[in-house]
Amino acid sequence: MPVETPAQHPVLRPLTILIVVGAVFYQVVLCLINTHLFPASRGMVGLAEALLMLACLPLLLPRFLPGLVILVSLTGATLCVLALFKGGLDLKGFRDVLIPMWFFWLGRNVGDVQLADRILKVAIAIVIAVGLYELFALESFTNMLDIFGYYVNIGSLEPITEYERESRLQMNGIRPEDMGRTLLPWLLDNHRVSSVFLEPVSLGNFATLVVAWGLSKGAGEKALMWFFCITGVVMMVLADSRFALLSVFLLVGLRLMFRGWLLYLPAVMPFLIMGGLVALGLFGSIGYSDTYAGRLVSSAWGLMSFDAKMLLGADSGAWFPDQGYAYVLSTFGILLAVGFWLAIWLIPMPDDRAARFRSFAAVYMSLILTISGTSLFAMKTSALLWFLFGTVLADPARLPVPRHLRPGWSGWGVRFGIHRRGAGA
Repeated sequence: MPVETPAQHPVLRPLTILIVVGAVFYQVVLCLINTHLFPASRGMVGLAEALLMLACLPLLLPRFLPGLVILVSLTGATLCVLALFKGGLDLKGFRDVLIPMWFFWLGRNVGDVQLADRILKVAIAIVIAVGLYELFALESFTNMLDIFGYYVNIGSLEPITEYERESRLQMNGIRPEDMGRTLLPWLLDNHRVSSVFLEPVSLGNFATLVVAWGLSKGAGEKALMWFFCITGVVMMVLADSRFALLSVFLLVGLRLMFRGWLLYLPAVMPFLIMGGLVALGLFGSIGYSDTYAGRLVSSAWGLMSFDAKMLLGADSGAWFPDQGYAYVLSTFGILLAVGFWLAIWLIPMPDDRAARFRSFAAVYMSLILTISGTSLFAMKTSALLWFLFGTVLADPARLPVPRHLRPGWSGWGVRFGIHRRGAGA
């Protein structure tokens, strides 16, 4: 039978699985190399991401998406213009916007929801297995993976010289004693599981995406819905993710109450949130702390510091490490940022499942920008998010059928290049 789509191709199908799973797990491979072979570097991280994106080319080339090509061109031109004002090209800005477009293109060309289900199941099985190993054999896990040393070597953390650090986990891998665990404190200690993501924050983000994917399923896919929702909650608990707890609670409410045109309401969510943050900065009296309220105050202060130059993305001195909305506006400018958001909502959705997932993904993006600067753009979760978004559109590319498999060609015709005509010809 002729091969028609990438998901049916005997080579492209496993390649898709390897790419998406690799995009989720590549950091743990680099951490293993750092721990047992040689020190990792930021350049190695960039090289790994570039190789994963290059591996997508066989799946991207069968079909160019005109709208996406136009958006990439306009984005590149805008960032180049902004570079003239900033005094230099923001390579991280290019990278942050290229990953979503690249993996959306990949998912759109694959267009097979069943394959996406399979990829997600593989990823979940590995994440939970490694997470349980970390939970019950922490010393062995950190002997295998020196997470703290890895992040120091790639420049994400400053080396600590004042004292000998006992834990090899990320800085947020242990809840402070005065704060304690949020989820199941009577059963689990203050250790927050990070699994293959190396940091519990990313595991919580992954768990949220898994639940969003599960909740997007229809009535005929209840078994899959329950599987993804339950496994997502398990990972949320392991990571003790307060962000995932809030997000999942909101997503469940949306799934129960939102239908039809109501699924478009999350389109206004970022604007309402930014308005609320500005109001909090103007009238609130809460101080900063490592809580939801404290993070919101930090985001409010970031937005309050904006002037016209920052708002247009032309200020080279703007730096907002944990303030997502301020980071997006200062990096891309308000025109490009709003353009990205509108582009998401202008894509026609083929069915209710796709409309639900877009709505849930929008909620996830709107919320994560309130408490984190660049987590939305981390490849280990961003690639998965945009691949799923592209896939759920269920519009796969059509591969060219080999000549010898086309109807109307005989074996002799293939050999001598002669078309086989019908019997009555």
